[in-house]
Amino acid sequence: MSVHDRAGHGGHVESADHVSVHLTACDHEDAGAVFRALDAAFPEQEEESRSEVPAAAAGVADRMVWCMVVDARTRSVPSKSVAVPLSAPVSVDLFGAADPVRQVRQELAAAFDVEDQGTVPGEHELEVRLKLLPSSAG
Repeated sequence: MSVHDRAGHGGHVESADHVSVHLTACDHEDAGAVFRALDAAFPEQEEESRSEVPAAAAGVADRMVWCMVVDARTRSVPSKSVAVPLSAPVSVDLFGAADPVRQVRQELAAAFDVEDQGTVPGEHELEVRLKLLPSSAG
């Protein structure tokens, strides 16, 4: 299966409707759970929009940055989804225009317990850092 990182360089996305999603501090299964939740909320994905990039940490060969680009124009009705289980906390960075980033954040909050870690407003883009937490129920 080939994967593509459509986010380009430096976290910039293809259009104002695209949000670059970067996951760190998680394993393959948890990254897959997050991506499946986003695929369900934003069902367009004509081509594979994910990539795996080794993290720039000395001596840590198995650390990955999981990347996905979400097209907010394809959002289904705002989610009423059921909580998705995670085995451990997942760090998420969202990059894009303010409204699309807020939509992606809302969908993540519908599927996961979310802790806000900070927001950095830019001239044309917004960066939001979140931590998705394993559900405390069950």
